[in-house]
Amino acid sequence: MIEVLPANPEKLAERLGEPGWLKEARKGAAAVFKAVPWPDRKTEPWRYAAGRLKNVPFDLPLALPKERSLSRDALPAVVRKRLADADLAGFLVFLGPDLVYAELAPELEEKGVVLTSLHQALRSHPELVEANLYKAIPARQKGNAEDKIPALAAALWTYGAFVYVPAGVEVEKPLAAFFVSEAEELEVSRTLILLDDHARLAYAEEHLSESEGEAVHVGMTELILRPGARLVHANVQTKNRASHHLYRQRALLEKDAALKDLAVNLGARFALSEVGSELLGPGADSEMLGVYFAAGDQHHDHYTLQHHVAPHARSDVYYKGVAKDEGTIVYQGLIKLEPGAQKTDAYQTNRNLLLSRKARVESVPQLEIAANDVRCSHGSSIAPIDEEQLFYLETRGIPRPSAENLLVAAFLEDVLGRVPLENLAHHVARVIEEKVRV
Repeated sequence: MIEVLPANPEKLAERLGEPGWLKEARKGAAAVFKAVPWPDRKTEPWRYAAGRLKNVPFDLPLALPKERSLSRDALPAVVRKRLADADLAGFLVFLGPDLVYAELAPELEEKGVVLTSLHQALRSHPELVEANLYKAIPARQKGNAEDKIPALAAALWTYGAFVYVPAGVEVEKPLAAFFVSEAEELEVSRTLILLDDHARLAYAEEHLSESEGEAVHVGMTELILRPGARLVHANVQTKNRASHHLYRQRALLEKDAALKDLAVNLGARFALSEVGSELLGPGADSEMLGVYFAAGDQHHDHYTLQHHVAPHARSDVYYKGVAKDEGTIVYQGLIKLEPGAQKTDAYQTNRNLLLSRKARVESVPQLEIAANDVRCSHGSSIAPIDEEQLFYLETRGIPRPSAENLLVAAFLEDVLGRVPLENLAHHVARVIEEKVRV
């Protein structure tokens, strides 16, 4: 594993034309990266994934923007296929680190909605970016091994999306961003989504591959929800089997803000997804859903955090996954309540299905409660596919692969059924069906 960053963050800031405050933030993150060790098995949430880091080629060339643009008809086929099924008010397409296409409904632009690249937002909305970037995932971390990857990301990100919805504005149709890997590079992205008071938005980002080459993606997403804001958010990963995908997401929810989040991991050889909500104001509500499927030798690792700071807030985690062949899936989740988080309602559920004897699952739900007037619960289960149900379907003339697909679809339906983005839920279901049949 690398001990020095693959690029100089200060020179990178100069090359990208960034302001002085961001250059200093990158410099601080680089110092954290240098000071802290790589995660090991004693590091949460890396208990089961630390060994995989040795196989991640962080020394690949850093992906740098080439200032390209494409017409809609010339977009990668994987994106055009997705657009054919989607009904969007606007979307971004990144090819590697380049924003090659952007589209937003004119009526939303007139209302002040912003959908662009983070670097463009540094020029067009500098005050919004400076006030909120690194707010949910700081550039200068606490200084332990858990912060090694976020420090790398804060120091070296070269692209990402920026979304802003002004106070009181409701975006009726979803917005989306497609991130397409095209080369064997180290891709480092950062996305910032900001919803002002009582704004409403549905937003989905999908990470895909155009080639079969080995690429590394390190991505950070920050969600800032002002009082009364409502956000439906989805992060979908369907990259090729040679890829490595390391992702962290943190949401800050102020008074009466509500988040419904969906995390989907279906691709990549190794994928680590950390999703957390910080409930900072009374009435905040966070629902985090997860769907994942590991086949072949894939390793999918998930960590969720429900951090309750304020009283009278609610959070719910519901993650379901399937392992096939020699696939490995891991779920670790923490409900953490501060002393002032009285009258909290918090739930955490993880369910896993095994389709082979060689597949492996680890499920570790956790509670850390410092308040005494709360309602918290957690539970997990791991079970093989029901052979009697398979036999019943086969006796009705349904081939075993189709029978397995029916049972997997039924197993995951109560998660996907809670996703209000119907087209996205259908897309995820189709990808899962393909994985079952292979």
